[in-house]
Amino acid sequence: MNRANLLQETAAWMDTVDLALCLFIYEVCNDYQFEYLSGSDFVNFLNLKPTGRAVIVRPKENLRVCYMVFSITRTIRPRERGKLWSEEFLKRCGISKSYYDKHRSDVCNKGATKENQDFRKSIDKAVENARRLKGTP
Repeated sequence: MNRANLLQETAAWMDTVDLALCLFIYEVCNDYQFEYLSGSDFVNFLNLKPTGRAVIVRPKENLRVCYMVFSITRTIRPRERGKLWSEEFLKRCGISKSYYDKHRSDVCNKGATKENQDFRKSIDKAVENARRLKGTP
């Protein structure tokens, strides 16, 4: 069994992305980076589970999705599981690994637009809020 199949099998019975983080990310990204989804579909989508309908990344939002994936990946332990999750999630979004590797932190650059800076702050706040809710440092 290859690693991607193992991750999919594990995802079938166990969440990879913490529920609180899913909900905070939902508030930031739903109907902005992704076409509208119900909360339960969004949680399933982030956890690589089947959704009620196809999830569509909105046009010109790949850069922001990459930063979202980068931020979520850093919360997943063990790290190898986070790496596998990000690879599979990017595939589902139609984003290549090479694009992700090149652009995942572009919204952090000095020349980033105000909109991208605001998005980065919103994602960082979502991660921090989820961490605080869980009571982890």
